Amino acid sequence: MGSRKWLVLSSVSVGTFMATLDGSIVNISLPYIQQGFGISLVAVEWVVVAYLLVVGSLLLPFGRLGEVLTFRRVYLAGFAIFTIASVLCGVAPSAPGLILFRVVQAVGAAMLQAMGPAIVARTFEPHERGRALGLNAVSVSIGLSLGPALGGLLTEVGSWRAIFLVNAPVGLFAILWAASCRWRDRGTGSRSTFRARSWPGRRSSLC
Repeated sequence: MGSRKWLVLSSVSVGTFMATLDGSIVNISLPYIQQGFGISLVAVEWVVVAYLLVVGSLLLPFGRLGEVLTFRRVYLAGFAIFTIASVLCGVAPSAPGLILFRVVQAVGAAMLQAMGPAIVARTFEPHERGRALGLNAVSVSIGLSLGPALGGLLTEVGSWRAIFLVNAPVGLFAILWAASCRWRDRGTGSRSTFRARSWPGRRSSLC
């Protein structure tokens, strides 16, 4: 495995960062969304509240789903859902449509956040696991703190739709990056572990 396990950590951290970033990036743009759709303040707040509620309520179910279907599949599926929903949010024609797409985006974000620590815990040895989980947690803090500033910048330069559309190229790159890492689950349930895929004529590696 060697240093390649850190590539897995970096891939997982990107997903965690994006999921938490979109929890705070919208806050600064709420007045522009409200003005654009001509809705009340109470209604526009659901753009944020719906996202946070769905993410918080689905973390545990998706954690169990990862044990059943393998963490890799759930993680990649979550990234795809998150990226597609981000584009739909960026082109939403109405406030109810935006809130609906934010719910779908939150489903993907919950899959990313639930799988992140699980993948890290399965990838690293016990003596390195604490440091790896700590580094992954740093991406959460960066995402939450950077969100308002980045949201304000994108809204000022473009429009509030840019805060969602920017996830498309980043998400596509991150999906390809994660998919290129050939880590996989072995087994199901609590005995699930990560190991490198073996290829004929090549030494087994994590990514």
